[in-house]
Amino acid sequence: MLKNYFKIAWRNIAANKLFTTLNIAGLAIGICVCIVLFAFVNNELSFDKMYSNSEHIYRVNMETSEEYNYETWPTLPNAVGPAVANEISQVKYMSRLIKDDFGSTASLKVGTRNFKEDGLYLADSALFDMFDFKFVESAGQNPFSRPNSVVISQSSKARLFGDENAIGRIITVNNNDSLEVSGIYEDLPKNSVIDCNMVYNILDSWMGTNEYWGNASYETYILLQPDANVAEVQSQATALIDKHVDKEEQYFTKFLLQPLTKIHLYSADIGEGYTSKLGSVGTVKSLLFLSILVLLIACVNYMNLATANSQKRSKSIGMNKVLGANKGQMLSLFYIETGILVLISIGIGYAVAFASLPVFQNITGNELAYADLLSLPILLSLLAIWVIVTIVAGSYPAISMSAISPLVLVKKTKTTYSVADFVRKGLVVFQFAASIILIIAVTVILQQMNYIRTKNLGYNPEGVVAVSVNSAETQTQIDNVIAAFKRQPNVESVTAVQSIPGANESGRSVRKLSTDNVGMPISSCNTTGGIVKTMQLDLLAGNDLPEHIAKGDSTNYTLINEKILTYLGFETPEDAVGKSINTELGDHSVVTGVVKNFNYKSLKEDVGGYMYYSGRYAPEGVRTVVLRYNSQNLSALIDQLQTTFNAHLPNVAFDYAFIDQHVAAFYASEEKTANTATAFSILAIFIACLGLFGLSAFTAEARTKEIGVRKVLGATVSGVVRLLTKDFLKLVLVAFLIAGPLAWWLMHNWLLDFAFRTEIKWWVFLFAGGMAVFIALLTISFQAIKAAIANPVKSLRTE
Repeated sequence: MLKNYFKIAWRNIAANKLFTTLNIAGLAIGICVCIVLFAFVNNELSFDKMYSNSEHIYRVNMETSEEYNYETWPTLPNAVGPAVANEISQVKYMSRLIKDDFGSTASLKVGTRNFKEDGLYLADSALFDMFDFKFVESAGQNPFSRPNSVVISQSSKARLFGDENAIGRIITVNNNDSLEVSGIYEDLPKNSVIDCNMVYNILDSWMGTNEYWGNASYETYILLQPDANVAEVQSQATALIDKHVDKEEQYFTKFLLQPLTKIHLYSADIGEGYTSKLGSVGTVKSLLFLSILVLLIACVNYMNLATANSQKRSKSIGMNKVLGANKGQMLSLFYIETGILVLISIGIGYAVAFASLPVFQNITGNELAYADLLSLPILLSLLAIWVIVTIVAGSYPAISMSAISPLVLVKKTKTTYSVADFVRKGLVVFQFAASIILIIAVTVILQQMNYIRTKNLGYNPEGVVAVSVNSAETQTQIDNVIAAFKRQPNVESVTAVQSIPGANESGRSVRKLSTDNVGMPISSCNTTGGIVKTMQLDLLAGNDLPEHIAKGDSTNYTLINEKILTYLGFETPEDAVGKSINTELGDHSVVTGVVKNFNYKSLKEDVGGYMYYSGRYAPEGVRTVVLRYNSQNLSALIDQLQTTFNAHLPNVAFDYAFIDQHVAAFYASEEKTANTATAFSILAIFIACLGLFGLSAFTAEARTKEIGVRKVLGATVSGVVRLLTKDFLKLVLVAFLIAGPLAWWLMHNWLLDFAFRTEIKWWVFLFAGGMAVFIALLTISFQAIKAAIANPVKSLRTE
């Protein structure tokens, strides 16, 4: 019996070529989208779960005081880790983790060759046990048994030493520290937030030996005992603040334990740490929702087309019932037919997913390997898709068609029912409502991204390149390379800074009075002067910072923004110029100029207080030379800069970055979301169009005689086209009325993540509605015109 079911099902599939082609195409595209997005989601959810102790590892975060707006930071003072390990018995291991020189790119020298390195970290040796480092070569049991040892990854070994032996070789870091390679470990997994390429002992540096509760720059990870009470450990850690820090110096009030497996996806509202591998649970949910929506639209297609096709199959169904088939047997037949179609679609969709993986990576910027599509969760999800889609897409057609009466053979009953028509129309409304929501969402996202790209930031990042001089051996070398850069014909202005905007500025406070315990937190950046011209800041009053400061002059000259001006109580920018202010920089700080507020961080954040300063005895040094250029030939410009750089800093790796690319990196996640949403929304709309095309074809076929009669009685082609399209357009209007408010609510909430955002304009809804009407007309018109121009005599002869 089952074999016969398969034969009959296959015969029906082969006999209805249009129905089969449209359904397989829609389902295959939907399944392809699901497979690729499921693979991405599975990869995101797998972060840090491969470690043997992952369930018991936590990152210690801290909540700041009111002065810092109760923000949560992932970096702590370096004394917190040892205190937690020594004073809380439930903590088994602890490791602090910090990038070399607080996050700056390191310059490495191996023999006579220079390299730059972004993944050089300092850590406690417990890091290797906590995160299951697998050493393939080692100078001993403990990689840090000898002073100034460094362990490196296999890929770093290949880059620095090639096929040569690396154990015992010396790596010079920033022309300062000489480190001996004591171990080589397997590259850490790609789905790990710990992304060290090289690690050396934090206890070989003042960063580990000089413990303090002030500057918060260290990520701290702890491994708890298996039976530890997390809430109790968190409470005990918080109690250490009162024990070790005076009340007036407590700018943090609480320690929070964040599970290792939550760091990757749940750190969007936490300050910036050192890992380069942060995701977003919001993005994961959005992609999961989008994949399910695309698959659901494909299922709706199948349901619509199958029920529309029931008119053609009504006689065969009635004949089966006359010959003794019961409802259960008919249900089985239709479910088998659906299962075969879905299975074919899965095979095609899976093959397309493999073929389109590079395209997906280019569009979304998300890295996936072919092995990700072969993982067990993906294969199990394919099985689940087959079962669920067969049940969801097959249930309504199977139930409705199996209910067709055998009386249809003698034309005593009709095969169309008001309930079936109502359901079919409801499904079309769902498809178009989903399409309209996607059109509105994509339009608003693209609007916001364009707003970000075109907004005046208060400075001009275009045409500016930053060259690192952090590893220069002397200040004279820096002065010489600056002078040489200024002589380049395509360089307009040059200055040296501690940090480019939003990177590695120092955090400090300004106070209205020296006796104030609480001030205004600001970002401060040391510079050699000429910053206004180079960054094209909007100077409201006063002058740029001086480029030369006389010997013996202990004044710190400052350039403040409007935020600081307002806090300090000056009525106008001119009132502040020449005044002394309390900046934590020393005994005497004076305002040289006031600049307009500028967005030195992401537009997701409000503008904070920002201060450039210059002083002969500045507490921070300059690390970067910033140049404004006027050349269109960037390749030639960089070559000239590198030649000049190498001539004056021969022992330093040439490392540069364009400021506009640095700014764009703030919104990399949003760019990925925009590209992904656009690509898969187009696919979802295309699937809906396939269904609408098939539905209009069946509708035209069902009304063949009616159209023939109307044409004989004088109906025009345009009149027939209107007849066949007006019902669909009514459904589009209903879909628009449902989708409009829902889309506004969704996108309004999405925009709330940005402190600076565009408005949702009325024309966006008009555009989405117009696009929906255009898509519907374009899809339906082919079948409508085909039916309208058909020979009416032939139509009337058709039985």
